[in-house]
Amino acid sequence: MLRHGRLLEHDGVVARYRHWQNRGEAGQTVFVTTTCLDFCHAFRRPEMRTRMARSLLSDCLYYGATLHAYVVMPHHVHFVATLPEDRDDSWFVQRIKTNSAKALMPLLLDEERAGFAEQEGLNLRSFWMRSFRGLPLLSEGIFHQKVYYTHQNPVRAGYAETFEAYPWSSAAVYGERLTEREAFRCVAEDCLARPPVLP
Repeated sequence: MLRHGRLLEHDGVVARYRHWQNRGEAGQTVFVTTTCLDFCHAFRRPEMRTRMARSLLSDCLYYGATLHAYVVMPHHVHFVATLPEDRDDSWFVQRIKTNSAKALMPLLLDEERAGFAEQEGLNLRSFWMRSFRGLPLLSEGIFHQKVYYTHQNPVRAGYAETFEAYPWSSAAVYGERLTEREAFRCVAEDCLARPPVLP
């Protein structure tokens, strides 16, 4: 039982309840996962995935972050980015969530909006879950593992047969046969992020 957001009782054992601690410091490279409120499939439609990818790319450019990898799934987003030199992960992800929600909320269909309406009154949020998961990538091995995990998501979920075949991901940039412009064709070319550069 959760008591005041601090204690959790399970099978007679009481333990302190802890939220995930995001520790990405300014200038660090981080792996981030953020999820739609109550796992609503807000990105079920291709145009919504495209808008989310465009918003992410645009924010990275505007705030001075380097985007290394990303994928937009039906109810969540993963990305690997080097944070701006003067901002931590909490600040940066909040900007991404706020800006994307403003762009996406007006585009929701009635049935999609209804899924959010059931939950938004509970925590006064209307599109994204309150928290996110941010993990600093402190070695080259962990960096490559998280990039691979990001690109593997659509294949594991059955949305594509290969990494490169999923349009709402940076995976194609890592392939040899596509140029940067072709790889990001599904998102606005005016928001094109710098191509991923391995550390």
